[in-house]
Amino acid sequence: MIRHHRRLALATVTAAALTGGLLTFSASTASAAASPRAYKADFNRDGYGDVAFAAPYAKVAGKGMAGYVAVVYGSASGLNTAKRTVVSQNTAGVPGTAEAEDTFGQALAVADLNGDGYTDLAVGAPGEDNGAGSVTVLWGSASGVKNGTTVKDPTPTRADGWGTVLAAGDFNGDKKADLASGTSASYAYIVKGGFTKSGTTGGTQKVTTPEKAEFGIDAIAAGDTNGDKKADLVLTYRTALDSHESGSWSKGAAFLGASTGVVVTQPRPLNGGTSLALGDIDGDGYDEIAIGNVFEQETDHTGTLGGQVVVIRGSAGGPINGDAPMARLTQSSTGVPGTDKAGDAFGGDLSIGDVNGDGFGELAIGVTFKDIGAAEDTGLVVLMNGSASGVSRTGARTFSQNTPGVPGTAESMDYFSSDVLLTDVTKDGRADLTITAGFEDEGVGAVTALRGSASGITTTGAKSFGPGTFGLSRTYGAFGAALTG
Repeated sequence: MIRHHRRLALATVTAAALTGGLLTFSASTASAAASPRAYKADFNRDGYGDVAFAAPYAKVAGKGMAGYVAVVYGSASGLNTAKRTVVSQNTAGVPGTAEAEDTFGQALAVADLNGDGYTDLAVGAPGEDNGAGSVTVLWGSASGVKNGTTVKDPTPTRADGWGTVLAAGDFNGDKKADLASGTSASYAYIVKGGFTKSGTTGGTQKVTTPEKAEFGIDAIAAGDTNGDKKADLVLTYRTALDSHESGSWSKGAAFLGASTGVVVTQPRPLNGGTSLALGDIDGDGYDEIAIGNVFEQETDHTGTLGGQVVVIRGSAGGPINGDAPMARLTQSSTGVPGTDKAGDAFGGDLSIGDVNGDGFGELAIGVTFKDIGAAEDTGLVVLMNGSASGVSRTGARTFSQNTPGVPGTAESMDYFSSDVLLTDVTKDGRADLTITAGFEDEGVGAVTALRGSASGITTTGAKSFGPGTFGLSRTYGAFGAALTG
């Protein structure tokens, strides 16, 4: 997948705004589509989709918030927790050393970066070197993810959070995967393929936001919105208001792919927000852009009560924004379960994938801080159906830890739906749903895995696991704060 969004589904400032500064999480994006629009993680090339999780705030060798990444490999019965790989910067063959506040794993992206047939995993550690940041590629192989190579930082002397958010796509159509990294400044860089294990690449391209990004890049994603076999780069950011006003404006932009790289001189203006997903919802071969915005109007002038999701249609000419997007969704919209409430974070994270094999992509929406009964900020997922006309307003479902068949119990501050992912891990042609609860058990974190089927997502055979399943310490670390596959 070309995911590239908010890990723990919310931008650092988003989480700070909604939780009073309790948490700081970063983003990545989600996407579901067949190549060349998206990359599917298959690190060991066995045909089953794999999923990578991160615990960027976990302690490693006594170093707080050093972070680690865990890969769980797919099988006919779903994610197989007995078959896994755990990697930190203290792992043999991986560059660097686990240090306090590196936040290794805060951003993740997947693609076959060196063209050997095995999917590779790009890992961002924006806290590395006092905020300069780093990006490491962990290489796929027949035995799974192992060893790594540092991706050179184009601005190594700046504390600009290299690796804050990541996305992968073939932006110039040369059939070599490229890697885009957003920063804590007003620009991103595309590192061009091909990548080698010795650290060489095909060069870089700088992409600057149309207006100054007051807090850096909030979310980044890639997909093919115009069907030209070249990935387009989508990013969101926020601009400051005039000095006499409070809050910010969320903005977005799409840069269409071209043979020379993305077209930086003609960005397409989009809605802004805190999460992104690209995928084909209406089955016409063009990726839609889903943008979640958890901000409310007192914080962001484009916000709304409880959060919203705007879906922008893809076309032969690229994304169609304007005044009539494919869908503008809140919890008060027709066909959307629930009711708007301040602080719900509807749109906290997003993913698109075809869960029933009908050719239309479903839209998974995290409602990260949703209250359920007396449980505050426990969270849930809304799954909207795709159709030939776009996001369907019928048949939507919700999943929480109180849903029959879903392991666990809805508890206050679980943040169930911190991150969501629709991708096929069973090789049956249907996307499965993976959901993280980044603050489960007071910040330990946990993951729930549900299967896709001809009738949609099923709770039959549902699985739940966390660091304890892997024999790792069950202490604060936000396991699942980043997710890709």
